[in-house]
Amino acid sequence: MAPRLLDLASAAAYLSLPLAAVRRLAAGRVLIDGRARWDRVALDAWLDEQRGVRVQSPANENPSPADAALARFLATARHAPRRS
Repeated sequence: MAPRLLDLASAAAYLSLPLAAVRRLAAGRVLIDGRARWDRVALDAWLDEQRGVRVQSPANENPSPADAALARFLATARHAPRRS
C-alpha cells in the first residue's frame, strides 16, 4: 500500500519537483507534531487542478468518509497555516 502522507523528499520525488519548490507548495501540506507532510491524494487533486481537470473527488484506492472531509478542505483552504 502506498503511503498517504509524504515527507519533503518523497513529495518532491512524487511530483518530480525540486525540494525548494515543494517547500513553497501549500497544497496538501499538513503539520503533524510540528513536521510538514504532504497528502498524496491532495497533491493529485492539486495537480489535476493545475492541468485544468475538474474531478468530483480525489482519486483514492481506499475510499472512506475522510474523502468528503478532504474535498471540503480542498474547496475552502487555499493555503496551509503559517509556521510560528
